Amino acid sequence: MPTRAPILAPALALALTLAGTALAGPFDSLQTAENPAHMPVITAPDKVAPGQPFDVTIAVGQKTHPSETTHFIRYIALYAGEVELARATLTPTLTVPTVTFKVQLQTSTTLRALSAPNHSAAWVAERPITVSAE
Repeated sequence: MPTRAPILAPALALALTLAGTALAGPFDSLQTAENPAHMPVITAPDKVAPGQPFDVTIAVGQKTHPSETTHFIRYIALYAGEVELARATLTPTLTVPTVTFKVQLQTSTTLRALSAPNHSAAWVAERPITVSAE
């Protein structure tokens, strides 16, 4: 008896391809050039104790980024490596693109902040943090 190729195979392959595109990671397309007006600025301690809560503040730009209907920050997200820890969604005109998250870590990592404007790919900044019981 001849074997027949499953009819769903091409559709499934297309769906998986589209899903892979839709699920692209947040670090796939980023603004990395130095830009003091748009780069996130991470304020956090250099060293923390394991499991000890601490504040991480993320501001957009070295001075306050504008928040206008045509030019604003949609969200600010905080990652430990590639694991998202927190995200704040912002609206234009009534928000200041600065957030503070309370975080607790068990191991040393690199904190990564993304700030996503409404007009381009997100900007990224990194800050290593050491977790030590000493």
